[in-house]
Amino acid sequence: MNIVKNRSLGLITARGGSKSIPLKNIVPVCGKPLIEYSINALQKATTINRVICSTDHEKIASVVQKLGVEVLDRPDHLCGDLVSSIDVVIDAVETINKSEGSIPEIIVLIQPTSIFLTSTQIDSAVNALLDKPEAKSSQTVIKVPHQFHAHNQRIMFDDGNDIAFAFQKDREIGHNKQTKPEFYTYGNLIVIRTKALIEERTLFARPSIPIVIPLYYAYDLDGQEDIELAEIMINQKLIKDI
Repeated sequence: MNIVKNRSLGLITARGGSKSIPLKNIVPVCGKPLIEYSINALQKATTINRVICSTDHEKIASVVQKLGVEVLDRPDHLCGDLVSSIDVVIDAVETINKSEGSIPEIIVLIQPTSIFLTSTQIDSAVNALLDKPEAKSSQTVIKVPHQFHAHNQRIMFDDGNDIAFAFQKDREIGHNKQTKPEFYTYGNLIVIRTKALIEERTLFARPSIPIVIPLYYAYDLDGQEDIELAEIMINQKLIKDI
């Protein structure tokens, strides 16, 4: 595989078979197709050299093409509900390399439901990887809020008649905010070196550089109520740079 150094590809994965909202990736949010927010962020980012959308639906393809994005037709075997992101990304990389003879060094995976992704976050994640040759990936993360911390999570027993802490022993050590270890979860962006992606077959090859972002920016749009809340956040200007 011919990998072109210091080049990055923004890869948007947008299938058409959403169950929660039909064609969710192009549903209007404040008058714009959902996917347009991600495209705008990629097009504003100074570190992105090319943007491609992998999709299986002609309406999505039409929308992104009008917004200046190339389309890569997704094969049928990668169109189902249970298909993993890693398989879609590897297929895209291998398809591009086969047809063009080369592939950028860095792949920036974009999921349209991460509506509040910004160009600044993209540039921070890509530059973090470029600045550290030993790193294999970078990812935005958010600090897990206290009420969702693993030490506070419960599991039901006895057909729902009993409930207990999932990690009782850990909770005995970390029983309040001051004693709990800080946990982080996925934010809105994954950046991976192509070499690591192909060799290790993972999006999170390590060392993986964490880019901590504010909680709001990791908002993920899934159901109708999420659209309504996103529109409130946008109209009230709670989110900047989108």
